[in-house]
Amino acid sequence: MSATHPGPDPGSASPELPVGVGSRRSWLRRLYMTLRTEHRTPGKMGFGVGVGVFVGCSPLWGLHFPLCVLLATRLRLNRMIVYAATYIPGNLLTALPLSFAELQLGHRILHGGWLPITLAEVETLGFVAWVTNILLGSVVLGLALGAVFGVAAWMVSRAGGHHETYHEIVDAVVVKFVDASIRDAEAARSRLLKDPMYPFLIAEGVLGSELRVLDLGCGRGLVGVLVGLFTAASAPRWYFGVDRCDRYVRAARQALDEVPDCAVQTLDLRDFDPPTADVVIINDVLRFLPFAAQDALVRRLARALPPGARMFIRELDAAGGWRFTWAAIVDASKIVIPGHPRHGTHFRRAGDLRNALIAAGFNVRDRVVARAASPAFVLLEAVRRPSGVGRA
Repeated sequence: MSATHPGPDPGSASPELPVGVGSRRSWLRRLYMTLRTEHRTPGKMGFGVGVGVFVGCSPLWGLHFPLCVLLATRLRLNRMIVYAATYIPGNLLTALPLSFAELQLGHRILHGGWLPITLAEVETLGFVAWVTNILLGSVVLGLALGAVFGVAAWMVSRAGGHHETYHEIVDAVVVKFVDASIRDAEAARSRLLKDPMYPFLIAEGVLGSELRVLDLGCGRGLVGVLVGLFTAASAPRWYFGVDRCDRYVRAARQALDEVPDCAVQTLDLRDFDPPTADVVIINDVLRFLPFAAQDALVRRLARALPPGARMFIRELDAAGGWRFTWAAIVDASKIVIPGHPRHGTHFRRAGDLRNALIAAGFNVRDRVVARAASPAFVLLEAVRRPSGVGRA
């Protein structure tokens, strides 16, 4: 397969940095992402939280951090999660009542009764007995609380619904954005885990080799990175992404820097002349174009795509009633996010969009995506009809 996409614009090359500057700038980010992504299976997450809570219950204040690093390393757990979990019982609000509960629990176990809190009893008990009671109580209470919070963390982790293999794919994508910024890396992680379109596209098998993928409104180029992951190094690949946001395009180029035959450009879809492609992805993008511009883009795509080419379009259905209203409010609220692109929105009914696609030369069917963000979203698969073939 041989195909060409529009060449990169003159400003597409990344500026040259002095030798060593990039590595010095990114090693902390890479350390953060290593700690962020290591040992993230549901079982490891639950065990890590349980160990962290157990350590947080201990009265060895000042030693919690080295204890967490030691235990997490030996037990192959996520060190950030283990240390963060120590603050569940070991924060300023709970430290004093927790210590009192441990003292009472230890005294109850050793002496068969609760400790009367009087000055005489305190003087009689002595320092060694106090320490012994607290240590014993912290072990028992730490095991109990660790089990409770560990099981809860395990159940929450499993509730995400993604298979462990998909989490490994997410980690492999996210690490590509570390050199851009932690913000971009975390945004990529959040999008991959929350947006069901990406597991859907992987399951459809449209991100592998031998397919030319055109991504309109590509954002940070997550689809392009996935194309690179699912294509063997020696196999042909082709990905071209388009977005209006310069910051997103810069992050995408940095993530795709070492992926051959993948390019991203800053372009306005109203003026975009699409190249030939086998797969077109338009994910939550059409609503940022006026209705006339939406129809014009669909017609240009119909002229550019070969028969049998597939196009996946996800949009909010303006005929979705209160569900659409709520989803539109949530979508509009994203403008408060710093750096998020500002666009006017032009929502249309799914039926009107289907008619526009059919009139342009596509066969259209509805697709169902598991765990859809809202019932107001509709996903359409449009397949380019051969010339001269009537509507389906």
